Amino acid sequence: MRVDSRVMERDPGVARARMIGAMVAGVLLMAGCGMVTVVSEEAPSDYALCIEKREAGDVSPELAALDCAELAERAGTEIV
Repeated sequence: MRVDSRVMERDPGVARARMIGAMVAGVLLMAGCGMVTVVSEEAPSDYALCIEKREAGDVSPELAALDCAELAERAGTEIV
């Protein structure tokens, strides 16, 4: 069986369009257009703020957690 090479010709316009499309997609991905950014607007809990403040005052994380847990229990707030 012989294959005629004229039958297998490709349209140069289709090849050019595919190449341009791939280049545009690459540029958009490099520019960051393909990324999804998630931003959380939740405020940290009082417990977490308490720990951060205690740690900033040179208190070990374990002691800060214990102190803040006791304060949270007295205040009747939920530890999250």
